Amino acid sequence: MIRKTDPQTIAPYLKDASNFSGGRADAVIIPETAAELIEFLKSNRLPVTIAGAGTGLTASRIPDEGVIVSLEKFSEIGEVQNASIDVGPAVSLADLNNHLQDNSDYFYPPNPTETLAWFGGMVATNASGSRSYKLGVTRDYVQEADIVLVDGKTVTLARGKSIEEPLIFDDGTRITFPDIHYFSPRFKNAAGYYVQPGMDWLDLFIGSDGTLGLFTRIRLKLLPRPEEFISGIVFFDREEACWELVEKIRALEKTQISPCSLEYFDRYSLKKLQKNHSNIPETAQAALFFEQDVEKSADYDSALEAWFEFLTGEEVSLDDSWFAQSTKDLQRFHQFRHDIPVLINEDNSRSGRVKIGTDMAVSDKYFIDMMQFYRKELSASGLDHVVFGHLGDNHLHINLLPAPEEKDRARSLYDTLVDQMIEWGGTVSAEHGVGKLKKSYFARMVGPEALQDLRKIKRLFDPDDRLGKGNIL
Repeated sequence: MIRKTDPQTIAPYLKDASNFSGGRADAVIIPETAAELIEFLKSNRLPVTIAGAGTGLTASRIPDEGVIVSLEKFSEIGEVQNASIDVGPAVSLADLNNHLQDNSDYFYPPNPTETLAWFGGMVATNASGSRSYKLGVTRDYVQEADIVLVDGKTVTLARGKSIEEPLIFDDGTRITFPDIHYFSPRFKNAAGYYVQPGMDWLDLFIGSDGTLGLFTRIRLKLLPRPEEFISGIVFFDREEACWELVEKIRALEKTQISPCSLEYFDRYSLKKLQKNHSNIPETAQAALFFEQDVEKSADYDSALEAWFEFLTGEEVSLDDSWFAQSTKDLQRFHQFRHDIPVLINEDNSRSGRVKIGTDMAVSDKYFIDMMQFYRKELSASGLDHVVFGHLGDNHLHINLLPAPEEKDRARSLYDTLVDQMIEWGGTVSAEHGVGKLKKSYFARMVGPEALQDLRKIKRLFDPDDRLGKGNIL
């Protein structure tokens, strides 16, 4: 086991993509085996924070006391067996994708934007990505996990172990799920503990933001790799035309049009993207990236023709839109999607601005209301901003880009947006988790009684509040 105590060697573990500052730790502990991790936790009494890859946006991995445990040595990838694969918590999405591309006819469907994220963190936040519209989120693909509690207790949780039955740990200790009234939203959500009637114990740990246990092995379900993907980026001269098209796509039944991705870009996103993609139409007010998996190559032409026929009758600038003709085009379109957060961060670094980003979602019922509300409030604010994200899931990233003297106005606008999403029964975090930065918003979202219910869950596994201290609650 490696132990780092020098401040200079600890410093890299006190950062993540949120730019949160002020973290502190006495040491970084790097176990090389599960046995070393268990031995350390059994003897340790200090608060413990789990360090992921540092790609998170909510400061979950940054403690203000205690020790950091990094599972960076747990990077083994197993073999594909029965359409599943075992990965260590330090395996990145890019690692797994490369492994499967070279060694398997299967693929892992969720595709978060940050491919360097580790699976420990992705499971801890129930990460999603552009394909969540059809293919689901991390929770849908976790079949089993080896978990260690902060006191060193261990358990293997697999599908089928319901919270209606006691949870029995390897040492014979057992707990029962508390009598609570809180349930999670049923649409896309990554805020707080997942709670639904009759769920599996495993579901409770997925999305728990590093506050209930540490994953040492994760078994993932895989799907057969589609032989083809249809992909395109279509442009609109009117924002509402894009929103209306998405509603029509959702209403389609039993057709060849069945996208796995529906990603939105507002006109400010397109303006920034023109730096890398000069052929974006100057008149475009919005764009929609769509992708559809095609199981068999023989069905590709008819599915593509169905898309052209459908779009021909819509308010789409077809002559200016792009449709993939090759694998290289598919990669280029994905790069288009991934470029926008990178470009925003580069612009902010040059100008000394700090991005204030939202991660909220609502149910389908409020989709158009949400879009109109965002446009009205953002326009009235006068603040520089960019809007993009998962339109199919009613889940957009509003990126406020205030000048230093506009920060208070930006925070006030953020509060206004949160209040409305909560009024509509939405979530304050659809994919990034709560961590330390969104706790106050999460508290407003669920209310005091629900917080008490969630604390009951926390005390089951960590009665002294030592694991992930300061996250969620």
